Amino acid sequence: AWLVASRGWTPLQHLEALTVDRARALLRGGADPLAGEPSALERARVLCSWGESDPTAAAVGSTVEIRSLVSRPSMNGKVGVVVSANASTARFGVRVAGEAKALALRPANLQPAAEAVEVGRLILKAAEWSPQSHELFPEAARKRAVEVMRLGYLIAWDEERFDGEGAAPGLVDLWRSFVLPRVVVR
Repeated sequence: AWLVASRGWTPLQHLEALTVDRARALLRGGADPLAGEPSALERARVLCSWGESDPTAAAVGSTVEIRSLVSRPSMNGKVGVVVSANASTARFGVRVAGEAKALALRPANLQPAAEAVEVGRLILKAAEWSPQSHELFPEAARKRAVEVMRLGYLIAWDEERFDGEGAAPGLVDLWRSFVLPRVVVR
């Protein structure tokens, strides 16, 4: 089911299978976090809010870590992949390497794998340009940000425009906060 659902996905949409370095390289290479259905950005939002708002939000294909399992404590800390979801039993089938069959686990015994959460946070950070996300944008977008920021400085420091004072640092802050995120795109 997961292979069918993920057919046609971009590499960035497979955020559970990515390392942070690979996700960063994809973003810097021009991968669009808004591309596809569901987009990498939508998947990152679900993944990063999974434990907080909806512990049943694990999707088939998600990489998870097993925790607080009383019946088989040796499985705690192991990483697996959600291969099925059973609404009637409220359990997820989780395939763990070395196990003959998938384990049927409650949502309370699962958490997103740490690396996947870090990738999700990186994708969320890259959703819109900011000084903090600048390094996650492709080179052309980073160059555009520098050009547009220079224009903001020229406007803010224009002595004729500001009656000889030529210093409007508040304008520079507004420029960085409101103009750049709207004109710097992937």
